[in-house]
Amino acid sequence: MKRLFPSFLFAAMIAYFGYHALNGEQGVLNWLVVQNQINEAEIELATTRAEREALEVRAARLRSDSLDLDYVEERATALLNIAHPRDFIVDIAAPEER
Repeated sequence: MKRLFPSFLFAAMIAYFGYHALNGEQGVLNWLVVQNQINEAEIELATTRAEREALEVRAARLRSDSLDLDYVEERATALLNIAHPRDFIVDIAAPEER
């Protein structure tokens, strides 16, 4: 029994530290969860940046120092649902399912 006690103690210590290396607060499994959260946040950041750039382009086209009159007319037509009498309106809608 005396000869087995050090081996048993060593095995118990390995099991204890191994468990906490996997499941502890800074363990491997928690690290994987954090990495997944980081990846999701980076994807959301990239999407938000793309949306912001698109909005900045639209806003730049409406600034008084670089006003794009064609864009203003296009937006007014779309928002107010009106058109000049000489304009041809082509409605491109998805065909109805049959």
